[in-house]
Amino acid sequence: MPKAALKNVTILDLLFAITKRYENVPALKMDERVLTYDDLREQSVNISCALIKLEVAPDSRCAILLESRPEWAVAYFGIVSAAGITVPMDVKLSETEMLFVLNDSEAVCVFTSAHYMDFILRRRQELPYLKHIFCFDRIEDPQVIDVKTLTSFYEEVRNRPLEVTPDDTALIVYTSGTTGIAKGVMISYRNLLFEVQALSGLVQFSTKDHFISILPLNHLLEITGGLIAPLYGGACVTYCSSLKATSIMKLMQENQATGMFCVPLILKMFHSGIFKQVEKLPPGGQKLFHRLLQISKYLNRHGIPFGKIFFRKIHQNFGGHLKCFICGGAPLEREVEEDFAALGFVILQGYGLTETSPVIAVNSFRHRQIGSVGRPLPGVEVKILKTEDTQGQGEIVVRGPNVMKGYDKRPDLTAEVIKDGWFRTGDLGYFDKDGFLFISGRIKNLIVLGGGKKIFPEEVEEVMMKSPFLKEICVLGRTATQGLRKGSEEVYAVIVPDWDRFSVEERADSTKVRSKIQKEIDNQAQHLAEYKHIVGFEIWPEELPKTSTRKIKRKEVQQRVASGSK
Repeated sequence: MPKAALKNVTILDLLFAITKRYENVPALKMDERVLTYDDLREQSVNISCALIKLEVAPDSRCAILLESRPEWAVAYFGIVSAAGITVPMDVKLSETEMLFVLNDSEAVCVFTSAHYMDFILRRRQELPYLKHIFCFDRIEDPQVIDVKTLTSFYEEVRNRPLEVTPDDTALIVYTSGTTGIAKGVMISYRNLLFEVQALSGLVQFSTKDHFISILPLNHLLEITGGLIAPLYGGACVTYCSSLKATSIMKLMQENQATGMFCVPLILKMFHSGIFKQVEKLPPGGQKLFHRLLQISKYLNRHGIPFGKIFFRKIHQNFGGHLKCFICGGAPLEREVEEDFAALGFVILQGYGLTETSPVIAVNSFRHRQIGSVGRPLPGVEVKILKTEDTQGQGEIVVRGPNVMKGYDKRPDLTAEVIKDGWFRTGDLGYFDKDGFLFISGRIKNLIVLGGGKKIFPEEVEEVMMKSPFLKEICVLGRTATQGLRKGSEEVYAVIVPDWDRFSVEERADSTKVRSKIQKEIDNQAQHLAEYKHIVGFEIWPEELPKTSTRKIKRKEVQQRVASGSK
């Protein structure tokens, strides 16, 4: 299927085209399991046939609550083949958050594994919309459908009038949360296919490519760039069961990996590992390494790349065939990017949001600049809304075929962020003279962790304020100063206790107050995903600064935290 034809097809058309083209070529791998393109089509059709037989109507919402593994793709393409809408779920959510997503999306089916079966069966009475539970592992329970027992009636699938159009909703991806703060982002087939076409053109996937998948598959970048785009080009995708640097690199060596979509935290982990190995060298070896690194940086500035020659052994540790890392989700430290470039690795840093399907801009092999997130994708318009006091910077707004349909069941919230076709990102940035986009900050209160996870402070605050011992709380992002997350944001809180809840003895002992507050934070944290947990806090004796309308002045709190004044 020519790439130009992508504009007028759906994922269903794409599935049958690519599986027919590549047939027995390996498509998906994990441990010893290998699914060919034929296997992918056959197993996906089995699922779509089951959905049709169960009279699951087109446009029904079907959730996937599953670890990253080949079966995730099988479930996804099976849902698509039955004209369903996929709701990819974050496996790291708490039970409270999972219940919210399943109910808010009105999911009638869930595809899952044995790991999550206890939760689903134990709390099924709280899931009024859920009718069917599919499990990819063997479970002896009459409420559960064993996917391995499914068979297909292919002719009925092929002849079923699906009436799927490019503007229909393909995915509903939740941005975050346990409450109304969480929003279901409606992504159309047109959105997805535009991104697939753009990323395919960027990376030039082929049957010679082997991509390692480490991002969770509820992450839209991994769905578009790490799954659909590689399969469209006939590449093989291998899933990693561990996020340890040694495990990932071992997998890259075994499969002679050519690429990987990742977040900055992964690159920092690799970077740290490389330099720790250098520290183990004799003094002479360390001196030589750093000398070559400086020479390589100098040559790079003059367009003469020698990193692969100088550091051949390091490249062999990554499999020796790596074309690039595609990185997004959070800011990448300039030092890390410069060091990798000097070592001879290509990092294509990009920028986007779930609401933009997700990529807005990305560096390319021919045109890239350290510190920048690249140029906008062809066909995507990006403007900077400047004001007098922004000194050339302003809010990044986007228009194009990658912008979402809107927030599910929330036209009011959709109207707040999409005006005259332009999506307001809430991020601040600017263009340089060569058209490269730079991100300089955020208008939103969003906290972005080094791994790319995004957290709404208000969401954490709402959960924490259920404790009677907290009178006020302000959750904010604080830059970590040590460890692997150094330089990245972490979740921090400023807390005003409800002093009436503490005894006179407790109030006289700051250690006891802090201990009780910590216990309260831990108790409430069970209702939040682990990555949303507060990792540090400080106690203020008086109320937080507020506006005339009694809203907390977050910027003032942030400034006072930074300066150490209360």
